Amino acid sequence: MSSLYPFICVILPCLIYQIFAIKQGDLKEKTYLVPHLIWVYIFLIYIYLAISVAGIGSVWDIGQYSGIIRLEEINLILFNSNGILTYILNIIMFMPLGFLLPLIWERFRNPIRVFLTGVGFSLAIEICQLFNHRATDIDDLVMNSLGAVLGYFIWIFVSNLFNSINKEIAFISKSEDTMDTYKTTMSISKNEAIIYLILSVLGEFFLYNWYIFPN
Repeated sequence: MSSLYPFICVILPCLIYQIFAIKQGDLKEKTYLVPHLIWVYIFLIYIYLAISVAGIGSVWDIGQYSGIIRLEEINLILFNSNGILTYILNIIMFMPLGFLLPLIWERFRNPIRVFLTGVGFSLAIEICQLFNHRATDIDDLVMNSLGAVLGYFIWIFVSNLFNSINKEIAFISKSEDTMDTYKTTMSISKNEAIIYLILSVLGEFFLYNWYIFPN
């Protein structure tokens, strides 16, 4: 239960949003709703894992340390982190974000949008870390954003590879059904992905109370 509780804090606000969005929305592609939601929950599991690894703070951390915000724990100098492994791990952590965004949502098939989303999500994590005695580092922000962009280009490579294979299959079978691997993408709202990211961070920040299940 102690490991399930923080996951519920992340997922619950997103689930409530989904219920309202689906009920109020005029979905023209309801046939693809279930496959879409499966991918969405894969995305949310990744978000939960990223938040857990990063270790963001919560409102319950406020007042537990000397001072709410400690300036000595904020690093605004680029490439001032210890060890290259730190940079590599921060890049890897955000690569799934850059891959999943364009895979699930067509509006994110643009490197600039993926980059800005990576910056926003990473910045939210760094700000929340101000409250739980974790270092807030500009290097993390830069490497996370770079990882999101690299993940996007991995998606480009994989999607081109699959489309190339599908074209060969379609040529052999004389069928057009497999020509476009991603033609069934959909969204329950215009800013669905951004809303999930915001709700996940807010859910962890406001709902997760480590006093309930201390380590």
